[in-house]
Amino acid sequence: MLGKGSKLYSILKMKCPRCHEGAFFEGHPYKFSTMGKVKDHCPKCGLKYSIEPSFYHGSYYVAYALGVALFAIIWVFKMLFFPNAGPTALLITMIISVILLSPLMYALSKIIWANIFLKYEKQNTDNKIINSADD
Repeated sequence: MLGKGSKLYSILKMKCPRCHEGAFFEGHPYKFSTMGKVKDHCPKCGLKYSIEPSFYHGSYYVAYALGVALFAIIWVFKMLFFPNAGPTALLITMIISVILLSPLMYALSKIIWANIFLKYEKQNTDNKIINSADD
């Protein structure tokens, strides 16, 4: 399930959706100078990450879904472990978690979006630099 070839591997390791070897982002999600910046091409297989102009604008829908899931998890956690905590505590917990997890959710939304449209191809791990820069 988490091995090479699964979309979950590419998402959690933040690797190229096609070869699962090359880095997808320029830097770490919490490095503010490169936060959320996707590389132009995969350094291993040469896949052009941006299929079309403004391709990653669709990842905002994924970011919204991740935010809703985060809020639902926090709410369930609150109801199970802190049922007497008031709505103010819930609101403060949600605000703090959104502030702390926003860079990670932003990066995850882009890699999830790319994995929806790009698929793993095992043969591309053997043939390095298949697509040229003129894609």
